[in-house]
Amino acid sequence: RQKSSYYNRHNAKKDILIEVQGDLLYGIHPVKLAIKAKRRTIHKIFYNKYSEKAVELAESAVAQNAAVKMQQISRANLDELTRLAFRYKDHHVHQGIVADVSKMYPIPIDYKMPQFPELTYDYGRDLEGEKFVLLMYNILDPMNVGAMLRSALYFGVTKVILAGDRQDLSGMISKTSSGALEMMSIFALRNPVTFLQDLKEKNWQILALSTPNPSLKDTRQLNQVGSGDKPTILVIGSEGIGIPAEVLQCADTGIYIPSLQQCRNDTIVENDPGECFVDSVNVSVATGIAIHHLVRTKS
Repeated sequence: RQKSSYYNRHNAKKDILIEVQGDLLYGIHPVKLAIKAKRRTIHKIFYNKYSEKAVELAESAVAQNAAVKMQQISRANLDELTRLAFRYKDHHVHQGIVADVSKMYPIPIDYKMPQFPELTYDYGRDLEGEKFVLLMYNILDPMNVGAMLRSALYFGVTKVILAGDRQDLSGMISKTSSGALEMMSIFALRNPVTFLQDLKEKNWQILALSTPNPSLKDTRQLNQVGSGDKPTILVIGSEGIGIPAEVLQCADTGIYIPSLQQCRNDTIVENDPGECFVDSVNVSVATGIAIHHLVRTKS
């Protein structure tokens, strides 16, 4: 594997060279769950000796697998390591631990990855028998992706499909998901229309989280919809572009979350968010609300 080098430039006298073989995970929960899931190869763990939890976690990883290496470095070095690896923002809460791990890839549903022949999809093995699955379309903000995965796992959803443009399954997403990424099965899809039509033939219910749209046959408030006895897939699009018309047309029902805010005319407006000061909630918040309601009605 190609190795990358990171330097701490805060103090020239303390510069160190760190060689990284794969991706970096940071934070107690992501590293702990990656070790527990055993899906990634743990190459090395960098830790700060003044973080008790980080030391315990690093020692636990080595106790489980003697091939895992440990390296004690300063908090400044950990700060610089995460900053250079994840340029999306300047500061990352690493909690005194960073792990060099093998990269995670989604399982391709309708295409192949010749370099990873072990990543294969089989409906009978992967989706048959599932009650609820989440399909995320064009969700590009890693903070939103991570928050959506965290909510999904918290409410019992373990299978997620990515379609459209998508983010790599990075350490930032794992951190934002509080490690949920490490415990979930993530799939990738290039032709969602064909896939959804196939699920419909298998008696799946297809729901789309969307405001009223001409492409939808039926649109209802979330509290008027239950997921019933059929296996259900919920399609969620990005905040900017939403769900494409051809994908919406596959849905049995569109669902939306009504606003209950006090609006300018001192009345509560449920069906016309344009009358209110805030016309929507963040996509990750909407995802959590929708999954909680739909999974609870199925239960």
